[in-house]
Amino acid sequence: MEHNLGPNDPRVRERAYQLWEQEGRPDHRHLDHWAQAVREIEEEDRRNSGGPHVNSPEAGLAIPDDVAARNQREAAAHLGQSSVPSDS
Repeated sequence: MEHNLGPNDPRVRERAYQLWEQEGRPDHRHLDHWAQAVREIEEEDRRNSGGPHVNSPEAGLAIPDDVAARNQREAAAHLGQSSVPSDS
């Protein structure tokens, strides 16, 4: 059974707090720290369970992306296109 890292997951909360402290407690970076914490913990969980790693092709997305990018990918999939340019 796979564990979803939700907003009440104490591991994510603690890791995000540590990242915030390490960066000098900057304002307006809470979403960045939270997303990074989720990625790191998911990678640790995969490594410990022998599953795919975050940067491997079979890993998929670690965190939800913005609506526009998701809509573009879904439209491309519907039209049968194999890839859509990313905005990164």
